[in-house]
Amino acid sequence: MAVAPRPYTIEEYTRSVCPHCLARGGVRSDDPDVFVDAMLVSHSGSIWMRRFCRDHGETESLYEEDADLWRSRAGWQTPTLSVVPDRADNFRGFPAGYRDGLPAGHGQHSCILLLNLTEHCNYKCPTCYATALEPGTPALAEEKPALSELLHTVDTVIEREGGKLSVVMLSGGEPTLRRDFETLVEKLLERKITRILVNTNGRRILKDKAFLRFLASHRDRVEVYLQFDGLSDRVYLDLRGEALADEKRKTLELLNQERIFTTLVATVKRGVNESEMQALLDLGLNTPYCSGLAIQPVFGSGRNSGIDPMKRTTPTGVLRSLDRATDFIPLPCSHKDCCDIAYFVQNEKGEWNSLVSLVGRDELKKWVHLASNSISFENVQDSLRLMIQDGTLQRLLSEQQRASSLQVASDLFRMCDCVPGLTDLMGGIWKAFGGEDRLLERMAMRTFRVTVKMFMDAHTFHEARIRQCCVHVGTFEEDPRRYSFCWRWLFADAQDFPDRVSTLRVL
Repeated sequence: MAVAPRPYTIEEYTRSVCPHCLARGGVRSDDPDVFVDAMLVSHSGSIWMRRFCRDHGETESLYEEDADLWRSRAGWQTPTLSVVPDRADNFRGFPAGYRDGLPAGHGQHSCILLLNLTEHCNYKCPTCYATALEPGTPALAEEKPALSELLHTVDTVIEREGGKLSVVMLSGGEPTLRRDFETLVEKLLERKITRILVNTNGRRILKDKAFLRFLASHRDRVEVYLQFDGLSDRVYLDLRGEALADEKRKTLELLNQERIFTTLVATVKRGVNESEMQALLDLGLNTPYCSGLAIQPVFGSGRNSGIDPMKRTTPTGVLRSLDRATDFIPLPCSHKDCCDIAYFVQNEKGEWNSLVSLVGRDELKKWVHLASNSISFENVQDSLRLMIQDGTLQRLLSEQQRASSLQVASDLFRMCDCVPGLTDLMGGIWKAFGGEDRLLERMAMRTFRVTVKMFMDAHTFHEARIRQCCVHVGTFEEDPRRYSFCWRWLFADAQDFPDRVSTLRVL
């Protein structure tokens, strides 16, 4: 009997997990046979995660909707930064090494340190990766984690990151519900942290004027990452269980009035709000202190109303629906499948142009290769050489840059200045900027970034993405560790308080 040909083309080999095994719940990263051999394969114009499980056989799930767009991500890598492991003797590889945080062989430092401040929330979302507690759940007498625990984790990671952190993201639950939230922010501002990002649904901002003033008073280093899924109540009823369209608009208006730079964060679900992404982009572009839009296709960890793993929204599907695929490039600091990014700048006529269209896709890729030392600096104009050598390109093309609107403006100007005649073409403030601090804020109002990022769940888990993840969740213990965001929400033994979990088993 002849051996039958496979009905797909193998694109990459990896290790993954079996979603059918994980569906039983409570699965730990050290359970026997939790990791299985897998492949990324192509057929029917899409990319699929195909895995091989002893109990469930050969199964597959949709990984990316558009195979051609997925393949176009190749060739944008830049050098990564070295890692100080969370345990000095942790030279174990994948997966065992990741149970103790970042091992020595991890591929990227912490672009973003995420802290889960609380499990409490003032929303009751049907879709919640953190499975936050319902509104009205009695608060603990003392906040957990304690303020001292939070600061200990931050100080430890700052030391491991060479004395500074680019971005600390405050998350939850709803982080602004902490009774000592303002104290925590003030303590963090005393430390060497470039930006603090508040990941919030915005309800306290809308209802608490004193809190809004507090955020405004620290607007130079504090930015808001505002949950904003669409413009219609229909969207919010599905994703959040409430009609919130008016509340979200009013919150954004208040933040804009107080000149607080804000990124809109949209969870995208097939059949619910894909059609509203262009309208959200237009809203952001027309809101002066809205600095970006982060589009996050819904993933299966935590609480959700069900995702069809064969028909789900993926990043390449989002790019295709926006009809702006050529404006995006893969974020080079992490794995190529982790995040797609586009920058837009506004000229004196009010027209928005993407960085890729202004610089040229091939030229921008050449700059990335310069940063990678893959070609010589000989015969390179001085402005381009200096722009790359001082880290401008690396900052823009890093996960950490999502949070620094003023730095974005400065770096984008420097990049545009490397293209002869481009600043003259842009006109007005771009031509006059020249780096003066007094114009930096006005520049920031004319820049906008869009990211498309799908976190991994049991259906899309890809070993290579874990190994170069740069968004890390900090734990609260005597010797804190950092988990990849996707690892943290997938496995039962990856907790904010690891000492509450039974002793880790070693394979």
